[in-house]
Amino acid sequence: MKMKHFVPLLVELGIVLLYFVTETEQAQESADIVFLIDGSNKVERAEFQLIHSFIANIVEDLNIGPRAIQIAVVQYSNVPSTEFYLKAYSTKRGILKAMEHLHQKGGHKANVGLALQFLMDKHFIAGAGSRAAEKVPQIMILITSRQSTDDVKNAVFLMKKLGTFIFVVGVKDADADEMKMIATDPSFTILLPDVRRMAPAQTQLMPLLSLIAKKQLVIEVQESKVEAQVSKRDIIFLIAGSSCVEHENFLEMVKFISNIVNKFVIGSDSVQVAVVQYCDDHPLTEWYLNTYTTQSALQSALARLRMNGGREVYTGAALDYVFKNHFTRAAGSRKEDGVPQLLVVITGERSVDDVKVPAEALKRAAVMTIAIGVKNADQAQIKDIAIDPSLIFNVERFQDLHGIKEQVMTPLSTLAGVTITYDQPTEPSIKEVDKKDIVFLVDGSYSRKRRKLPIIQSFITKTIEAFDIGSDTVQVGLVQYSDSATPEFFLNTYSSKDEMLSHVRKLRLRGGTVLKTEEALKYVLKYIFNKYSGSRHEEGVPQFLVLITGGKLNDDVKQTSDALSRAGIKTLAIGFENAIMQQLQEVTLDANLVFDMKDLHSVPEVQQEVLLSLSTLNIPTQTTGLSISPTIKENPETQERDIVFLIDDSQRAAASFDSIQEFLYSIIKQLNIGEDRNRVAVVQYSEKARVEFPLDAYTDKGDLLAAVQRLRPAGGSVVNTGAAMKHVLEKIFTKAAGSRRADNVPQILVLLTCSKSMDDVKEAADTLKRAAIVTFVIGVPDSDIQELQEIVYFPNLLFEAQDFKSLPEIQEQLLQPLTTLIIKIIKMPHGVTEGHKRDIVFLIDGSSHVGIYFYLIRDFIVNLIPHFDIGKDKDQISVVQYSDDTRVEFPLNALSNKEDALAAVKMLRQKGGSELRTGAALDFVRKNVFSKSRGGRKHLGSSQIMLLITSRKSQDDVRRPSEQLKQAGVVAFIVGIGDVEGSELRQIAYSPNLSFQVDNYLGLSDLDLHMLTVSQRTENVPIPPTIGSGVDRRDIVFLIDGSAKLGKGFQVVRKFMAKIVEGFDVGVGKVQFSVVQFSENPRTEFFLNSHATKKKVLVAIKKLKLKRGKKINVGQALDHVMHEVFTSSAGSRIGNAVPQILVLLTCGKSNDDISQQADKLRELGIVLFGIGLKDADETVLEPLAYSPALAFPVKTIKGLVNIQHQLQQIMKTVAVEVVEKSAGDK
Repeated sequence: MKMKHFVPLLVELGIVLLYFVTETEQAQESADIVFLIDGSNKVERAEFQLIHSFIANIVEDLNIGPRAIQIAVVQYSNVPSTEFYLKAYSTKRGILKAMEHLHQKGGHKANVGLALQFLMDKHFIAGAGSRAAEKVPQIMILITSRQSTDDVKNAVFLMKKLGTFIFVVGVKDADADEMKMIATDPSFTILLPDVRRMAPAQTQLMPLLSLIAKKQLVIEVQESKVEAQVSKRDIIFLIAGSSCVEHENFLEMVKFISNIVNKFVIGSDSVQVAVVQYCDDHPLTEWYLNTYTTQSALQSALARLRMNGGREVYTGAALDYVFKNHFTRAAGSRKEDGVPQLLVVITGERSVDDVKVPAEALKRAAVMTIAIGVKNADQAQIKDIAIDPSLIFNVERFQDLHGIKEQVMTPLSTLAGVTITYDQPTEPSIKEVDKKDIVFLVDGSYSRKRRKLPIIQSFITKTIEAFDIGSDTVQVGLVQYSDSATPEFFLNTYSSKDEMLSHVRKLRLRGGTVLKTEEALKYVLKYIFNKYSGSRHEEGVPQFLVLITGGKLNDDVKQTSDALSRAGIKTLAIGFENAIMQQLQEVTLDANLVFDMKDLHSVPEVQQEVLLSLSTLNIPTQTTGLSISPTIKENPETQERDIVFLIDDSQRAAASFDSIQEFLYSIIKQLNIGEDRNRVAVVQYSEKARVEFPLDAYTDKGDLLAAVQRLRPAGGSVVNTGAAMKHVLEKIFTKAAGSRRADNVPQILVLLTCSKSMDDVKEAADTLKRAAIVTFVIGVPDSDIQELQEIVYFPNLLFEAQDFKSLPEIQEQLLQPLTTLIIKIIKMPHGVTEGHKRDIVFLIDGSSHVGIYFYLIRDFIVNLIPHFDIGKDKDQISVVQYSDDTRVEFPLNALSNKEDALAAVKMLRQKGGSELRTGAALDFVRKNVFSKSRGGRKHLGSSQIMLLITSRKSQDDVRRPSEQLKQAGVVAFIVGIGDVEGSELRQIAYSPNLSFQVDNYLGLSDLDLHMLTVSQRTENVPIPPTIGSGVDRRDIVFLIDGSAKLGKGFQVVRKFMAKIVEGFDVGVGKVQFSVVQFSENPRTEFFLNSHATKKKVLVAIKKLKLKRGKKINVGQALDHVMHEVFTSSAGSRIGNAVPQILVLLTCGKSNDDISQQADKLRELGIVLFGIGLKDADETVLEPLAYSPALAFPVKTIKGLVNIQHQLQQIMKTVAVEVVEKSAGDK
């Protein structure tokens, strides 16, 4: 049967947005698309050409034809002008040829309203080629660079009424609110401040255009239904009645309401009106929707209305009051009968409390809110309150309200709501009330046709409806995935079934073409099935995962499936489309829990089977932790390092000692041995450790290899790996044994073991990590994998061999990071890592932007506190919240023990606030929180530490306050959540390497351990690894000498770059490439975010032409890439811990100064590879390169092919960074 549900999307006059399930596998694509492009002088000529290319690229990807897709182009500025009509060209070639003659028209104005009317009059008509009468979708794509210079509302209303799909692409200074108001739906807007970054817009548009052309997404104008609904509506006026409004202004509000309602037919079968007045935090109902049923009675009530008075305005509380007390059947609401629900909010002051949460609740309940701001109303709050930007009205004075009466009347008379229509399966009969946590993991890739989306929504909806939803009953979470996983909502997000179902009905596919099921399973295990996300696993509540996928499994899921099973999570898998049922058995580990949803008819049957499994399966309680180790970054090569091989020589290893000896010999043979190069020591161990030779024993490779050949096993029945690692730390990684640790030379331990240790390894492993010793581990069965994971510095430095004879197979894998890993040492100020007398201030973002995730910030602090030694003469902590202003939750001298600190933090409540003034907060903390009067003990020698947690860019200046903090000796650690600007984090942090970034709030839990190392008495503090999905991510820029000297060799350089690109997995969220040519001056060929696929990058490289020029200025070129290419606007992910690589290729001597650039590049963390051709100055190349080993002199251009593979392999490694105490701390 057909079910209709209202959802809060704005539509005009009965326009209904339908997601439609087509009956045919391949629907014929047809659509009429009109591009309306800004041709005003605001758009520069070069930018206009980029817009021209953008349209041409879209046309290239469309099926053009008289029975398929037709294209028209119109320019606008002062007046609109037609470039060509829909019927003008019936072939792709014809359109592209016509596009070649497209020239910018110019003009000072941007009259969008006039242009929209022009389209309706001249283009969306049969005479111009429109096939609207044949029900062919009509699409308009507006490309605009600024706010319209005329009124657009009326034209937008009329165009929407025609059922036209409206997309808006905004560039430069386009107004985001106006874009949303013009577009059919806010999701149909794309804002691109830089015209050069238009490629992602095409990626976003194409799937939607395809859905519309296939009639899987349609707009219907249902005039008859509108007529039935227009006569019925429930309207509530919520008006501020505080003293600051003043009596005469209040009367103006009443007069305005009276004039509005006088236009309606009032009655129980017509329009109903209620009024609520509010001030302070006590809203007052003047009358309900069902109080007055005649116009005269309503007008009499309005005449008697008097202002209540009150000091402050609590709009949030008033919105919540109206939602709970007025939009109910008892109060006269006819919501359940399908009557539109409207709320008009009139306010003249900024609300004291938060408005966003109650406003969102109203939106989810399909209440259409109109917001009218007068005088001092806060515009950010007004935007939060209104359901759509087009329903925001502002006037300077209350007396001006009469001027907007007609504008307000239009939506009050015409708004109808949106229905999403989809087929529902038969109602399941099972109602289950037992406790359980159920997580749906849904394939959201574009490769799954959107006709399946309503089926998936229906399936999840009916499953939710079958259970009693609540925090003490059944909880449900939902995650979408394709190339990565994205949570829709967590287990603890919704305790209301209605709110949860509303979210499911608004579900949209997240997109993506690659399906990484294993990574998604890892994600839900780590981030969803934990206490932070609401899992009640520790309470023994059954845990269920329901995987819904339509694709083949391209990765090995067995290990993660086993981990899910061990963690007590029962997995069910539902396959459709291209899913292979046998593969899904690898996920569920039980063939009975795999379900085939072949088509629409099988949904009810599958629904019943799944519900039966969810309701009856018994799951044993597990107590094992849910932990998956994060992956790390690596980095390119450096020369000096101290390497200690710690070899298991127990009886089992001794039997295969020849293989071990040969492996060790082969590894050392590849190293560059010398006093100022690599130094090597070898230690064998079983029950006790035995030093074969220390680090300073051999400086000649021949002598070292001879010593390796003389090694003999001792044998032993017991293996004590923990004691051996402790021995190595105390006896070998010392100055006396030749270690150069004090000189910041990287310290590396390579452990080879085949046995489980009889002693504890964790303490020794942690001590090595804190000492900045990077441990590689080679495990040969029967070594204990869990033990090895505890020992290894980072997970991808763990290597496994099937047996001793297989050791040569991992030789290259080991050598690559062993010889190219960079370990960067950052000196910490004296006292920071000492375990006594520290003043630690947590400065946390308490703004409304954080929303429901505030508890995760609070839990992050709670998890750190047990590791502090809190006391009067020990550690002191303070917590400060900030947003628009700053609030001290408790000062440094308030709490004298750990228990009180934990209790105080657990009591924290979010302060709220729309703005984020980080600079002001930093100043406040320095002046007030670290002050002597508030418990600061700097005068007593205590170290001052601040940990800032922030969720977005500051709205004030942070540079000066950050510098003053550093001058005051405060060591600032920064944690940025989500898309925080990395450059700002690094600016605030005491050192750029003390800034951390996590993808989302759940990622805070991964920082607990790493922040703990700051809290304890440790010699060194490791920087945490970047948490990711294991996807290779890096930004690579080729800086190419384009002078005439290169000449015909440019073709070889092009091929060289193409070969490098082919060796990487290119794409958004993966590896990105950019090319810059230089001679006298630099020229960017394309940016890091210009091309989203490998194919497009290779095509762009193939099209490159030599720049030419007589001289080269390398310094100027390096400055250019630092300021113009390695930036977030150009696509660089420099602030997100993504490796930044610069490949400089030059064939001559620079004519400008390059003495400063190397240090600047290193400060930014950019790894420079230098390739010198022909007459390149090698003495300059080495200092420029990140390390001398990354300088490659090539005698001839053809010699590039000889270094390509080596260069590529090194580029695939990334940095490990370590923070260490200064020497004075020992």
